[in-house]
Amino acid sequence: MSVNLSLAYCTNIWTHHQAPIAYELARMLGNERFKMCLFEPVHQERLNMGWVEQTERHSWLMGPPQSAAQRNELERVVCEADVAVLGDVPIDLREKRAATGRLTFIMSERMWRVPYHPIRMLNPRFARGIRRYKAVANRDHVYHLSMGAYAAGDVRRINAYAERIRCWGYFAEMSDNAPAVRMAKPLRLLWAGRLLSLKRVDVLIKAFALLDSAEDEIVLDIIGSGPEKKKLERLAQSFNLAGRCVFHDPVNAQEVRARMQGADIYVFPSNRHEGWGVVANEAMIEGAVLVANEQAGASRVLIDDNKTGFLFKDGDVNGLAALLRRLIASPQLCEEVRQNAWQKMHSLWHPRVGAERLLHVSQALLAGQAVPVYEDGPFSLRCTL
Repeated sequence: MSVNLSLAYCTNIWTHHQAPIAYELARMLGNERFKMCLFEPVHQERLNMGWVEQTERHSWLMGPPQSAAQRNELERVVCEADVAVLGDVPIDLREKRAATGRLTFIMSERMWRVPYHPIRMLNPRFARGIRRYKAVANRDHVYHLSMGAYAAGDVRRINAYAERIRCWGYFAEMSDNAPAVRMAKPLRLLWAGRLLSLKRVDVLIKAFALLDSAEDEIVLDIIGSGPEKKKLERLAQSFNLAGRCVFHDPVNAQEVRARMQGADIYVFPSNRHEGWGVVANEAMIEGAVLVANEQAGASRVLIDDNKTGFLFKDGDVNGLAALLRRLIASPQLCEEVRQNAWQKMHSLWHPRVGAERLLHVSQALLAGQAVPVYEDGPFSLRCTL
């Protein structure tokens, strides 16, 4: 595609779920017109989980800054670009960019992990923060890219962005090959990530324990570490799941993808505190049938219930167990869903599609032309919850 604009894509750290779209934007715009700007090193906590820092220094990659001079240069690039996409960056940078009058997209997950209540505005510090946020958001050249099904509703709740809200999300590296038909035994359920309370792995273990205990050909693999691990191991022991519920140490992102290829079902039980959850993208790409808590950010964006995956209510152990029984008894349904899921990821949530739509919309807005209308996927109006 022919595009004549410069774009700065800004976030806090290098991550494997931000990199795919950056590579696509660099390919489409070229190294001079595209810059990915980072503001922090990868946190040690992430490194302990198997994340890796970017070691290959592309000419389009800037930061994280090591000095005030480097920070100033980052800010200059961001403020002078024709288009800026701002993620988790300092608020003062958002303010400086908005003051330029240039086209700006602010991408964010849901604001209210704890339900919003107007009484919070009585807190002077909170109220000042909201006013500062809205001073940026309520400019005609600033748009919101809502990451997750609930992010749009959260910014509307404080009357931010008016109608300048579009669907967005994280993009995983896409496999060009549709998933192969599953043949192996035992049937494998999978979960991977950091073992935190918001991930609700306890719900998964309790639901798994309700399955037929005589069925020795069903295994639940749990990959990761974190403060909840010991508690969850004890929970599994209390249900006598030894040999059926297996805990594994953390592995890197590529190895998680390989494990997904070998899994039949991936369960994503995270609650509303999970702003997106890129494991949902990855599971759908790799052919593991996705069963997800409807409150997690990615769930209602990526899943068409009973077609590209399955949704269950937050904390509903019995409902999750019923879904798992249904899938275990329906290999044909599983096969249909995994193929549908891969097709949706390939056609709508491929990083190439996200990059193309970002550039098409940007070109139209800069030229004062009609903005493309998309029914689903990035830049659609589907983010209505």
